[in-house]
Amino acid sequence: MQSINSVAFSPNGSLLAAGCSNENNLRLWDVNTASEVLRLRAHTTSITGVAFSPDGKILASGAAGGDIRLWAVP
Repeated sequence: MQSINSVAFSPNGSLLAAGCSNENNLRLWDVNTASEVLRLRAHTTSITGVAFSPDGKILASGAAGGDIRLWAVP
């Protein structure tokens, strides 16, 4: 079972991003279809924050270890 630490909606509301701590996964869902779009093993420590850029093209994730990563949104 995943433990979710952080969530964010894309600016247009069509995507939901979640930072999951148990497996350090970054997950992205299509809100309209409730289907998972993407799952990444994004960090080596718990994800503590996620945020979309204002145009929705970039997703940032931050982790307990202090690293921040940027991802192109599909």
